Amino acid sequence: MLPVGGSTVAAAPGPSNISAPLPSTRLEFGLSNLDVSWMTASGVPWRYRYQYLAGGVNTTGNWLTWQDLAKPPGQFALDFMTNSTTAPANYIPVFTWYQLLQSLPSTGASELDRDYNNLNNAGTMSSYYASFKVLMQKAGQYGGQVVVHVEPDFWGYMQQKAAGGGATSVPAMVRSSGFAEAGAYADNLAGFASALKHLRDTYAPNTLLAMHASMWSSSIDIASNTDPNVNAAGEADKTAAFLNSAGSGSWNALFNDVDDHDAAWWELASCGTPPCVNQYYTHWWDPNNVKFPNFSRYLAWVAELHSATSLPQVAWQVPIGNQYFLTMNNTCGYYQDNVAQYFVSHPTQLLNAGLIAVLFGKGNGCQATYNDDANDGVTNNGGGPTSDALGGCTACNTHASTWADDDGGFLRIFVGNYYSGQSPCAGVSATGTPVSPSQSGTPVVLTSAATGCANPQYQFELLVPG
Repeated sequence: MLPVGGSTVAAAPGPSNISAPLPSTRLEFGLSNLDVSWMTASGVPWRYRYQYLAGGVNTTGNWLTWQDLAKPPGQFALDFMTNSTTAPANYIPVFTWYQLLQSLPSTGASELDRDYNNLNNAGTMSSYYASFKVLMQKAGQYGGQVVVHVEPDFWGYMQQKAAGGGATSVPAMVRSSGFAEAGAYADNLAGFASALKHLRDTYAPNTLLAMHASMWSSSIDIASNTDPNVNAAGEADKTAAFLNSAGSGSWNALFNDVDDHDAAWWELASCGTPPCVNQYYTHWWDPNNVKFPNFSRYLAWVAELHSATSLPQVAWQVPIGNQYFLTMNNTCGYYQDNVAQYFVSHPTQLLNAGLIAVLFGKGNGCQATYNDDANDGVTNNGGGPTSDALGGCTACNTHASTWADDDGGFLRIFVGNYYSGQSPCAGVSATGTPVSPSQSGTPVVLTSAATGCANPQYQFELLVPG
């Protein structure tokens, strides 16, 4: 096996291989996915497919080991890219590069400390750049458009570490790491960002790089704060200024994450004596945009980030739970949330705020997912709905699912309707039961709110691709 960074793959071709911008004429959707066959069989023309590359760069389980021993280091990533665009698949591959926290030695009392201490460990960072170089070489070998989403949470922690200063005020081992190709860049966070961009430019100009904007990075958490006086645009300006000081303007996109758990999980499983009702545990957003937190404030934050960075925005690792199907009974794997419903039903609002894509995926165990992750087939909770007062739902999830998907088939049905230009209620029978394409050649289109399909909480827009 070759040592880290020891691949003999040559630098990618020159400017003719530079990647085009990401699609932006309409809101696109994607999934966290390892089994591409599920995506192709769903019948939905998903635009993105993402996968974590995690585990740390200098550990025994680092991503370079994620393939058969007979294959070269990093083949896992190349196979993922290739499989994403091998017919019938046609998805832009996305990697979430989440390595720094889990690399060794990772010392400190908090994630901020562990990230910062690794960032300032010369040996760790030499391995880090070498590992990133291999990814860029594999991406260059692939040759198609690919996105690398660099270090979620990390940029937010470093903004807090800077305490109002810019990225150059945060020390980092770059030149002093001893990694030769980082030798031209300063020993600070801006130099770190420049070194990664240099490796991209050298080996994989077909790759787009994305930084990450955390909703809590300014120390006011837009996702959970209940104060109606919070200035979302002002908090976004603080985050944008920091990311701009790190050189985000020479990168290609900006990701953000809504939450890493379903809202009902926070309420019912995250504290010692549920329900958990303070703002740090209750993550429900008001879809009527009256109480806080809510969707309008989130989109105001996104819109200001978009304006202040001039970068396309991507909502990533979006919770999958819904309040539509009986399946969602607020147990492990079936926790409710309302973000997916709001996002799918308001594509124009999201696009106007600067979002070009929504990538669904569970962030932790026990969260809802789109496939039969629980391996328990079709479940409808014995026909009984599950109310959630904090989620504003009194017996809302009344629809019986015919899919084994743990979300009841919500994403495959309603994202499918979006891409086909149908009404949000297309494919729903007169009783509210979803009708799969194999069951009915012509989906039934309902306009009556009595079925719950046109839930007034969501006020579905006409889902016609632009």
